[in-house]
Amino acid sequence: MSKLPTATTSCPYIVGDDGLAAWSETHAEAWIGLLETHKQLTRALDAELETAHGLSLSGLELLGRLAAADAHHLRLSALAHEAGLSLSRVSRIIDLLEARRLVERRPCPNDARAVEAHLTENGLNLAREAQATHFASVQQRFFDQLEPGELEVVAAVFGRLAPRAAAACTTD
Repeated sequence: MSKLPTATTSCPYIVGDDGLAAWSETHAEAWIGLLETHKQLTRALDAELETAHGLSLSGLELLGRLAAADAHHLRLSALAHEAGLSLSRVSRIIDLLEARRLVERRPCPNDARAVEAHLTENGLNLAREAQATHFASVQQRFFDQLEPGELEVVAAVFGRLAPRAAAACTTD
């Protein structure tokens, strides 16, 4: 197998004699580290929200987006678009939230084909409680793990890779 490049070489990976590619050690630490960190954090945060509030991360995101919306309601299609989820996934989550009386489905007054999700008072209260749990957990599991100055570096990198992502998100 060919020697792996260092972080200073122009190629972040090399193809071995067997035809399989391998990242340089630095690139592997960055890319696989990002993927593993995301996986571990989302699993832990999801489990914690489920235990404490009976919500998934996606359920909390939908409640949070409804809470932040004008008059606490959005079309399901807009909710799906904003959350980056399929309409069928959003519909299934709304089914669960509706069964708990956290949201209500109502026909859209301007379009008989469309349906809106309206946040109930119970839904708003749960969104507040679950967000407090979520923010505290993200602080402990992510932000508190960073050394001084690293938060600014992480923000700069992800701000460049996903410009205006934080401004578009009203729940996390």
